[in-house]
This record gives sequence, C-alpha cells and structure tokens, in this order.
Amino acid sequence: MKKKSGILIVILSIFVTAVLWGSSKPTRTIPVVTQYSELLASLALLAFAFINFISTRNKILDDIFDGLDKSYIYHKYLSISALLLVVIHDITISIGKRVQRSEGIRIPRDPYAMYGSFSLYLFVILILAAILLKKLNYERWKNIHKFMIIAYAMGIYHYYGSSDYAALSFSVFSIWMNIVNIIGILSAVYSVFIYERAAFKYRFKVSKLNVVANGTLEITGSSLGKSMSFKPGQFAFLKINGGKNNFTSHPFTISEAPKEDEIQFTIKGLGDHTKDLFETLKVGDEFSVEGPHGKFDYKNGLKDQIWIAGGIGVTPFRSFLQGDIPQNYSIDFFYAYNNSEEGAYVEELKTLVNNKNVRLHLVNSKEKGFLTVDKIFQEVKITEKFDVYFCGPKPMREALKKQFESSKVSLNELHYENFQFK
Repeated sequence: MKKKSGILIVILSIFVTAVLWGSSKPTRTIPVVTQYSELLASLALLAFAFINFISTRNKILDDIFDGLDKSYIYHKYLSISALLLVVIHDITISIGKRVQRSEGIRIPRDPYAMYGSFSLYLFVILILAAILLKKLNYERWKNIHKFMIIAYAMGIYHYYGSSDYAALSFSVFSIWMNIVNIIGILSAVYSVFIYERAAFKYRFKVSKLNVVANGTLEITGSSLGKSMSFKPGQFAFLKINGGKNNFTSHPFTISEAPKEDEIQFTIKGLGDHTKDLFETLKVGDEFSVEGPHGKFDYKNGLKDQIWIAGGIGVTPFRSFLQGDIPQNYSIDFFYAYNNSEEGAYVEELKTLVNNKNVRLHLVNSKEKGFLTVDKIFQEVKITEKFDVYFCGPKPMREALKKQFESSKVSLNELHYENFQFK
C-alpha cells in the first residue's frame, strides 16, 4: 500500500477538485463546454502544484512516492498531463466563446485572457527547448526549467483574473484552489530561488581522492560541521563549492556505509561535468551535500535475493556489504563490468563477502559476454520466491527485466532507482 500512496494522493486530489467544482456555480451564464473547460484549467493548476512540490526535493517525497527518484516519474507524467490540459482548455474556451456568440450572449471583455495564451505558448517553447537541451547539456536543461516559473506565474495570474468561479470568494472550491495554488507558488519560489542556497546544509572538505577504476573517481569528504545521517543504499545531491569547479548539483549514491564525520561518493565520468571533476577537484576543496534520499534497501525485500550491479552501479551494494548482512538472508551478487580496468572495487568485494551469506559472481563482459538471466540461473538455484535488486545502466536493466518476465522463475519484485543523470 505504501508504494501506491503517491498515485492515491494524486487521484484523491483530482477527485476532490472535481467534486468541489461540481458543487459550485459560475458567476455568470456560460455554456457547459466553458464550464468543463474551466474545470480542466483547475486540474492543470493542481498538476502544476504537484510538479512544483516535487521540484523542492522535500524529504516527505521519499515517503509519499517510495523514493525521490520515483517522484520524478510522477513529475514527468504530470508535466505532460498539465500541458495537455492547458492545450485542451485553450481549445474548449474558444469553442465556448463561439457558442455564446451564436446564442447572442454578450462576452465581457477579459484583459487577463492573453496571459493564459502567453503562458501556453511559453510552456510549449520551454518544453521543446528542454527536450532538445537535455540531450546537449544538463546545466542548460536545468536553467530552462527555472524559466518555467514565468509561464506558471502567467497562468496563475490568468486564473485569478479570468475564472468564472469566483477565485477569490469564500466558496469551498475557491478555498481549495487557493490552497493548491499557494502550495504551487511557494514550491516554485523555493525550488528556483532558495533551494540551492538553503538545502545544501551539510559541508565537507575533500580528504582523499582515489581513482578506483578507469574513469571512476572516489571522493572522500570529512565533515566541516553537522554530519549527515543516512542508510546504506541511499543517495544525495553533491555540489562543489567555490567558483573554480563548474559542477552543478548532481545525485550520486553514497558509496560507503555510514561513518562518523565522513561521506564518500564514487563517480563515473559519464558527462562533461563529471569528467571535469578529474581535472579540477583537489584535496582540500569543499563540497556541500543535500539529502539523504531513496528507499533502495535490501532489508525491505524477501530473504532470498539476487543483487545485480552494472559498472558504477556497484556503489550501493558495496555500502550494503560494508555493514552486517543478517544471517537469515541468502544473496547472490552479480557484478558485471566491461573489462578488468573498469571493474571498481573488485578486490575489495572479494574480501567483503568473506564470512557472509553472500556469494559473489564477477562477470567481465569482455571475457564472458553480457550478463543474462540464463547465465544467472546457471549459477543460482532458487526454488522459492526471490527479490532482485539492480543498479546499473538503463539498457541493461530493461534487457534483464524482459528476460525475467519471459522466464519461469519465481521473481517477486525487481527493485531499482530511476535516476539517469549525466
């Protein structure tokens, strides 16, 4: 039930909005199509409130959506839904005006209507730009998203000026929508203007840098103040302090089990900004951390498990293994990497699994080929239901997911996180 709480909250909010709208009456005579068009606009504002709240990365999102990473799936589909609702609202409002003219009903002048149109056009332009720039540069993509607040502000202004449902009255529907909009406005302001300054409250100094594999940098930080509490498998947002590093905040799994006054990230140089760290980051530099986030925890699964790591996806499992694995768990850990030079922590993992009920299977794909479900079950014999915990590249995950689904094994659930950042 907990994993479904996010969708239940969204559905309940839609239901409440529709019911309260149905119990209210417009302030003037308008066609039915116009009435429903304004309901669609209200639902769009509800979607934007959710979108903006998710953008705050508030800790409560981990509980509502079973992990911050999963909340961004809702963010994506709510954004698509909101844009569609606004487009349909624009079309149906025009239809309603034509109906009124055909019936000889006078349409009052609405100086706020143009702000609704401006909001729609700006959203379309920004979303198209965001889609393009996501493929080119992560930082530009983030900045484009910040401009969404302008389009959102125009939409809010249009709502309070043009609504035929007394937006500033004391009706139950009006009060509900005011609460929704306040959440949306405060969330937007916080995420755009306050988050980067206020949320990164844990500060560290780089105490050690270590290249643990080809193109893979391990960053160890010593706390400069309050130390962050976290669980193995969680991730946090890392931001390098100072102007010499052009590195914006990115999410990374914390690669080491909790240690007092210390934190560690292991970063693969996949994009421009992560590659730059190899040349710019030095011992003694300071960085800030926001978090922790995530619900990737093997202790929430069945006792029989298969762990699968691909490349840099080894980090949460390394963190798990540095802690105590309960004796009643039976785990087979498959670590797949491209070649011996890119396998991070291979020798350490061999040591970590000693005297534990974890069996390590190293898969050098250059020598053994890609990891498949058939290869897994050549080495693992499980008759009961089991859980799979996966961390690695999305193509690898999707390929294994299809193989698990088409096989006859007793898979209970495939656990993974959804962040795919450069």
